[in-house]
Amino acid sequence: MNKRQKAILKRNIFLSACVVVVIAVLALIIYVISTISGDKDTTSSTATSSQNISSEVTSSVDSSSTETSSTDTSSTESEEPSSSEITSSKKPTKKLDKDFQNLTLVNGWNPLPEDYDYEGNLTTIPQKYIKGSLKEIDKDVWPYLKAMLDDARAEGIDIGVWSPYRSYNTQKWLFEKQVKKQIANGVPESEAEDKAATVVARPGTSEHNTGLALDINCANSSFENTKAYKWLTKNAENYGFIMRYRKDKQEKTGVIHESWHWRFVGINAAKEINRLDMCLEEYVEYKK
Repeated sequence: MNKRQKAILKRNIFLSACVVVVIAVLALIIYVISTISGDKDTTSSTATSSQNISSEVTSSVDSSSTETSSTDTSSTESEEPSSSEITSSKKPTKKLDKDFQNLTLVNGWNPLPEDYDYEGNLTTIPQKYIKGSLKEIDKDVWPYLKAMLDDARAEGIDIGVWSPYRSYNTQKWLFEKQVKKQIANGVPESEAEDKAATVVARPGTSEHNTGLALDINCANSSFENTKAYKWLTKNAENYGFIMRYRKDKQEKTGVIHESWHWRFVGINAAKEINRLDMCLEEYVEYKK
């Protein structure tokens, strides 16, 4: 009887050992399979991340690559970021030439020449961007303006064109209307034109006559309290635009503060003007 019990015990021990070995082998197999699978997932994830980074770098290069264009004034900006960098919060979604610029200076002391072509380089702005009655802008500026309008609207910012290019005759009518208004407000006739010129430029001395500038949304001081204005002050330079008439620069510009009036100068130029805290008059002199 003892021998039989011992035999049964040995058999049970053997079977238990076999079960333990089988479980261990299965556990090892599962571990190996899991490890191999994990490595594949990690490799796949790493490859996907690399593709995303590559895509972002390519997109950044595409957005900031430049093509040589003729400009009114050439400039070298050693302290400015490279063409592949975006320094402000909003990166334009369309490829724009950051080197293209137009620094044509127009003010009360620098009228346009008598032979200036007022309409030869204009294009019509699509109606969906228009908030006023005027619809033309310099055709070289339009791609930059369109990109700015599209990107702002994509962020839910109500932004549109109120008053872009004005003909000489339109500017003349507006100026004469302002002169009459000054006289009606008690300003002596001998001073009325000079006073009117701080509000509405004399014909031939307005940036609107160039097609390089525009009023955005309105021509009212209330614009300064809008989301559109805040967006522009933060992002407009990335599209080549500056707020032309600042409160602290009236002595230099000869024009009252106009938060709604924005002027195209070029992306690199706009960034440098803002960095140097200058108005266009100061910047043109600085570049000389």
